[in-house]
Amino acid sequence: MNSTTFKKAVSFFALASVFSMSGCQQDELMEETAQAPVEPTATSKAVAGKFIVILKNGSAQSPTQLREKVLGRNGFEASRAREIFQGAVNGFSGSFSKEEINLLKEDQNVAYIEPEQAIMLGKSTAATSTTTTTSTTTSTQTIPWGVSRVGYGDGTGKTVWVIDSGVQSSHPDLNVDKTRSKSFISGDASFEDGYGHGTGVAGIIGAKNNNEGVVGVAANATIVALRVFDNTGYGTLTRIYSALNHVYQYGKPGDVVNMSLRVAASTMLDDLVRKTAARGIFIAVASGNSYIDCKADSPARVIAPNVFVVSNMDSYGKFNPTSNFGASVKYAAPGTNIRTTWKGSGYATGNGTSYAAPHVAGILALTGGKVNTQGLVTSDPDTTPDPIALK
Repeated sequence: MNSTTFKKAVSFFALASVFSMSGCQQDELMEETAQAPVEPTATSKAVAGKFIVILKNGSAQSPTQLREKVLGRNGFEASRAREIFQGAVNGFSGSFSKEEINLLKEDQNVAYIEPEQAIMLGKSTAATSTTTTTSTTTSTQTIPWGVSRVGYGDGTGKTVWVIDSGVQSSHPDLNVDKTRSKSFISGDASFEDGYGHGTGVAGIIGAKNNNEGVVGVAANATIVALRVFDNTGYGTLTRIYSALNHVYQYGKPGDVVNMSLRVAASTMLDDLVRKTAARGIFIAVASGNSYIDCKADSPARVIAPNVFVVSNMDSYGKFNPTSNFGASVKYAAPGTNIRTTWKGSGYATGNGTSYAAPHVAGILALTGGKVNTQGLVTSDPDTTPDPIALK
């Protein structure tokens, strides 16, 4: 199956919708309007013929030796392993037939096998946008209502890893660590954001307090962009897993990870989330936008210390009727009509749990993992209303 056909087979979903954009560049105010992206509710889809093989830990052999042993004694060339995992767990991904997978499952050194998943952040229906330019001589900064509601402070020196579509490193309102940022897209080493989603998430977390644009919850925080979605919003479970595995290896206690993404239930990803959080790294997770219990979604179904699953509320403290819910959700946060940074050195207003989770990520960065509350969200569809997050 070629990549074009493969992508068309993917069920689309979105964790955020963009409704309007504008970019401010010195003496010009650029205003762009475009049709909002659709926000389908389907989850990710398994990729036919491609699997992720997780090896058992505790072997005296090195990960490379063990991987080659497992492949070799089952009649496979070492080149059959495409992406390699080493860190929290060891394993590899590759293309295998059903018969070959059944053979690998019987190997004593194989812990379990999962299908690869294809994920889409969403597909914009806009073919074109219109741009108008007017002259201005002043630049003003606003505090978005969500940031004002949860509180904000100086995040200088705090590190937040954003696993997303990349982040625009040259955005004047963001502090992006170019050295630690990284792409996990094979054949594309750039961590720059060609889609917009990651830059939007980053702005809510740490937009600078610099008299321009907007302010983030942990203003001036250092953003590390880990790019797993390409310029069309397409990504895979392997990329997401590899990015989080990178944080597991190189992150430090007190760091924060934002995961405004959603895949079908994955034991592999959930286990890695728990292991990363157990190292003292705080993880903010979007619950999703399908108005369902997120108990069948990863990583939103994870219930563990240092893991914070977040639902979406509006400015009245009311549960957004698109937000997912469930026992794993720890907090509600602003995710409706949220103003933030966007690609092209611009700004955008959007909705979704993708916007709610980074509010909590910013709080975690400021407080070292403590989230206070300010009452309960109303109209929560489950039996336990989510506490509203507060710095």
